[in-house]
Amino acid sequence: SSSTSDVAIRGTNSNRSSNNNDNKGAFVLLVNMKFTTLAHRDTFLEWVEPVCKDVLVHEGLLPSTPASLSTSLSTSTQNIITTLSYQVAISDKDPLLIVVMERYSDKEHGYLEVHRSGSEFLKFREKLKGMQEDGDVVIEGESYFETELGYI
Repeated sequence: SSSTSDVAIRGTNSNRSSNNNDNKGAFVLLVNMKFTTLAHRDTFLEWVEPVCKDVLVHEGLLPSTPASLSTSLSTSTQNIITTLSYQVAISDKDPLLIVVMERYSDKEHGYLEVHRSGSEFLKFREKLKGMQEDGDVVIEGESYFETELGYI
């Protein structure tokens, strides 16, 4: 029989080196945004909604496929899930702070090739770039590779 401590111990046997390139976990981006006003934040939320929907349909896994989407999905050439999760969250302490949590199957294909070339993402990114240039939002982000420790 396996106890919780056995599971935790097994998880610690993985190579946690910062330079481990042999067995990379999912590629993760955490993008933090600080907006100058609620109006700018709300505009961002309007702009990112079509991206979230597009990512779900073309890169992610739909929990259920509405009839209107089933035709486009059946004719899609991409059946591989490259975006494991894509979530927008608003701070519980400061409504001007948003984080976008993104998880991809891998960096090279899932993120760089598939996600960054999505039509909705490209339209969104141009709008957001304008908001950045106008000083309406400050964006900082970090990228990571998951380990085998913990779960999602």
